[in-house]
Amino acid sequence: MLRSTKSTLYEKMGGDETIRAAVHDFCNRMLLDDRVNHHFIGINVDSLRKNMTTFFMSWALNGKPFDQFSLRKAHAGLNITSEEYNIAVKHMVESLRTCNVDLEDIARVEAYLRFIKPHIIHK
Repeated sequence: MLRSTKSTLYEKMGGDETIRAAVHDFCNRMLLDDRVNHHFIGINVDSLRKNMTTFFMSWALNGKPFDQFSLRKAHAGLNITSEEYNIAVKHMVESLRTCNVDLEDIARVEAYLRFIKPHIIHK
């Protein structure tokens, strides 16, 4: 079996194009889901997509966790529940599948999303 010569998750996932497509698809799924779309009322979705794309590209390129303070600040006041966060993770996984990201790489993204969960959900 040949091993990939791509070194970063960013490269393995397909770079800018794939990450942008996955984030776009994810945002669409969240906006259409009545269980979570109330969090997007009054939100500039284009700005959200840009910020999320930057977040994922940065993490996928260097593998370093995002600043937990920034995550808390960005999600302050949204009162996201654990259940809603899990819905979001499932939508991201489906978006990555739609973009033909390898299962191993999807698992890495999902693990990271579970890792940062405590910094996003309302306690």
